[in-house]
Amino acid sequence: PLERSLRKLQISDSQETSTTVQWVPSKYSSDVSQYVLIRPPRAPCGNHQLFGFPIIKEELWNMGIIAFQHIKPNEALPDDLSFFFMNSLSFVRVYLNLRICTMARGKVVGDSKNIPPECVSSRDVLLLVLWRDTESEATCPTPSQVHSLEVKLKRPPGWWVESPASSSSMKSCCTKPSQKGEGGSQYL
Repeated sequence: PLERSLRKLQISDSQETSTTVQWVPSKYSSDVSQYVLIRPPRAPCGNHQLFGFPIIKEELWNMGIIAFQHIKPNEALPDDLSFFFMNSLSFVRVYLNLRICTMARGKVVGDSKNIPPECVSSRDVLLLVLWRDTESEATCPTPSQVHSLEVKLKRPPGWWVESPASSSSMKSCCTKPSQKGEGGSQYL
């Protein structure tokens, strides 16, 4: 599964040209308002390309609590915080009606200046993954779903490039999205 394949990422920065986050009308939907992400060109070093946000656990847990309150407005919040630790992803996925909502942890390799500093801990980056380039258009998040998360997290999303390493671990690289709200990815 996707979650298992994302556990041993390595994230690094490079100075190559980035791929901006762009939306186009879906070719496969009869709904003219349905937009999908443009898949970035295949990374010359790469395997999969992941779309999502760098995030810290506390942000995920807080979003999980907010989502729980919207999903179950008549239920009291459980006293057990481990309940939210275990279920925040599910609550966010259900509340925003996302088809894919998973986490990936990556090891920062090299310079991390383009990764938001609050998202780097002991050279690790946690990613909230909403889509990858090998998934069907039907599983692509909508612009409004992405915008909801962007507003809450106060940072734009980006593409993260996963490439096979010579060992069994995987490497990825990234850049911080530009100030214009465009996400990006860079290659090793």
